[in-house]
Amino acid sequence: MYPSKTAREIDILLRTSRELDVIGDVTATLDSPSELLAWATILTRPDIVAWHSKDSGRRYLQVTAHHRGAPVRGRVTAVLPCDQHPEFWDALGLAALEPNSPRHLALGALAEAWAVMPITPPHSAGPEAPPGAEASAEPRS
Repeated sequence: MYPSKTAREIDILLRTSRELDVIGDVTATLDSPSELLAWATILTRPDIVAWHSKDSGRRYLQVTAHHRGAPVRGRVTAVLPCDQHPEFWDALGLAALEPNSPRHLALGALAEAWAVMPITPPHSAGPEAPPGAEASAEPRS
């Protein structure tokens, strides 16, 4: 996923700045459940909420906490769109979550759901056989 033009501009400004102090709310959109778990672990007293939008039908998990010191003074929120992560959503027991019925979760629930996620290597089909080689149906000994 490529960042928007505005996100790229802010990224450049942040990289060229010696120090950062944000007064106000900050929201980050995440790509994976592991990132959500990291945010939930790092933030102090996070409020973890699962919600299902009535309008779009999309599902989300968010971690929110109030932060009082630099570099951010305000509410920090990390949001994971869960339509791309149905296994994680289901592992949290959220399959029957009704739209507009947010459910609060504990940090331990996120960790337990992450622990049961299958680990799939990037090329899960396995190494390809060299051209002309036939696959053997016999198990290795």
